[in-house]
Amino acid sequence: MFRELNIELPISTVGDYLAKWQFTSKKPIKRAYERKDSATKEWLEVTYPKIKKEAKEKNADIWWADETACVSMPSNLKGYAPIGSKIKPILTHTAKKFKVNMISAITNTGKSMFALYDDSIATDNFIDFLERVIKSNDKKVFMIVDNLRVHHAKKVKEWEEENKDKIKLFYLPPYSPEFNPDEYLNQDYKSNVHKNGLPKNQKELKENTQNYMESLQNNPQKVANFFLHPSVKYAG
Repeated sequence: MFRELNIELPISTVGDYLAKWQFTSKKPIKRAYERKDSATKEWLEVTYPKIKKEAKEKNADIWWADETACVSMPSNLKGYAPIGSKIKPILTHTAKKFKVNMISAITNTGKSMFALYDDSIATDNFIDFLERVIKSNDKKVFMIVDNLRVHHAKKVKEWEEENKDKIKLFYLPPYSPEFNPDEYLNQDYKSNVHKNGLPKNQKELKENTQNYMESLQNNPQKVANFFLHPSVKYAG
């Protein structure tokens, strides 16, 4: 408030105003200071329309990919208790922490693919995943990704050049995850993967992830619905 309006108010007073205006608490969308609005504007108004036009001319499928960590203890846990009760739900879980890493990719027609890796996702993992997408596709692949260092690796560029008749990579504006439809798959995954029970070890974590992601592959309408989010309707 001080930075934008040069006004200083006690936190309690801000809370009083928000209550008076009937504002409620909501989880914020995170946005990096480094992000440039001019770059996102150009992406939405110039770059992506060109990609879409080129895909149509070359009969290519547009895919959107992203990486995420699949963790043993999600952050969005909830429980229930009677109204007015001071009793809090107790969640029994293993004290050990473990994870697997996942790359996934989706299209606005509801196709999806994923791959799991025990280690951090490296250049070879990324190339391996892209090769899987190519093999599963009967059209040229236009793959849109963020600016993770792996995506810009020299080895990836060389591999792309060798396979330029099958695939072409495009990059989102820096610090703009909300413009990637696959980001909403990640959010859905994290909210639902452990609904049948928290994993006790990495093997069970992989099984939970495998089962949930396969259920998405069998539900193309749900995958297509990720493109209905206001931030990515442009890609629908």
